[in-house]
Amino acid sequence: MDILLTKKDLATKWQVSEKAIDDYRNKGIITSVKGLPSVRFTSQHIAEIEGTKLERFSPIERKRLERENEELRIRLERAEVTIAKIQMLSTGHVYDLQKNIG
Repeated sequence: MDILLTKKDLATKWQVSEKAIDDYRNKGIITSVKGLPSVRFTSQHIAEIEGTKLERFSPIERKRLERENEELRIRLERAEVTIAKIQMLSTGHVYDLQKNIG
């Protein structure tokens, strides 16, 4: 879950005035969360700006997802080859049927 920071929280964190935070927003340097009645910033967004991008997954979870992704990629390639073979065979059978009928 991402933590939301107020303008004051961010100003304190960066040791600047709240006006400086407003200036950063107006210049598009930082983006506040849309749809909220007050100005809030996600800690993820702020961390990315600070150059300390937070990881969504632990190294173990990332490795598991990479392995799963590779396994699914291989299965997809095999399925595509099988589908191509089925299409070739069915086209051949349709051609043979048409030839025998006509």
